[in-house]
Amino acid sequence: MPKNTAEAKAIDEENGNTLWQDAIKEEMKNNRVAFETYNGKIEDLVGYKEITGHVVYDVKLAENFRRKARFCADGHKLETPAFLTCSTVVARDSVRTMLLIAALNDLDSQGADVQNAFLSAPNREKHCVKAGKEFGAEQGKTFLVVRASYGLKSAGASFRSFMAKRSDEVGFKSSMADPDVWMRPARKSTGEEHYEHVVTYVDDVLAVAEDAVAVLKSIEGGTIRHKKDKIEPPTMCLGGRLQLKELNDTSCWTISSVDYINAAIATVEEALKKRPCELPGNAKTPMTLSYYPELDDTPELDSDDIQFCQEMMGMLR
Repeated sequence: MPKNTAEAKAIDEENGNTLWQDAIKEEMKNNRVAFETYNGKIEDLVGYKEITGHVVYDVKLAENFRRKARFCADGHKLETPAFLTCSTVVARDSVRTMLLIAALNDLDSQGADVQNAFLSAPNREKHCVKAGKEFGAEQGKTFLVVRASYGLKSAGASFRSFMAKRSDEVGFKSSMADPDVWMRPARKSTGEEHYEHVVTYVDDVLAVAEDAVAVLKSIEGGTIRHKKDKIEPPTMCLGGRLQLKELNDTSCWTISSVDYINAAIATVEEALKKRPCELPGNAKTPMTLSYYPELDDTPELDSDDIQFCQEMMGMLR
């Protein structure tokens, strides 16, 4: 796996192909909208922060070993105000409620991904960057970062705000119970009144309506496009596997955690290989009945163990 553009080119030359270089070109072509050429001097840019960036590489095993490149700004090197980075995501209970509403009201459910999600939103900060080798013929140029580039700490919040604005423009209003559940009054072909719902989780959008496809298409516009123009019934949501089944002559959605549990077990087993502990093979309760936390005088966890404990509790939740 290459770590930079030079290594990507060297690997291609060794293999006699241009797979990594093609992946970089495709990524930078998609990313170009995030950068606006600046012909002046960087020091003349008042209020702008100069940032650097790098390309992250991956191989998509499920897509015939397709090479994937992603340009990321080095946001970890920047101090960004907290109010620019905080963003909400839909709650699992809200997704369950939406699918219940779909079953009770005989509504369709469809999902889609937003193409190059963050890059569709304007950058809420002032950044400039000097182009590296990944920019090809434009290497050395100075660019203003005008879109919410991947890697920026504010990118997620920028995109969430942008999607909220777009949802409002097409008539959806945020629910008071969950700000990432959007509602719009509508009327079925039978004349029955109901609400159309849209649920957003970063770049994943789920619609529940009589014509859910039309709802998702209505959100498109401007810089918002669905990935590969694909709108289809959802199969995964927040780590859960979704399936449409018939129950008592009613079409309803089920959510299974089997994929998440299998991944969690593999993660725990891998972590335990690196730690001097072993789980009991058969346990009826999470802790032994003779354990009293208030009497435990063993040493407190260090920072690494605290993080490990928090990660395990997070997966358990």
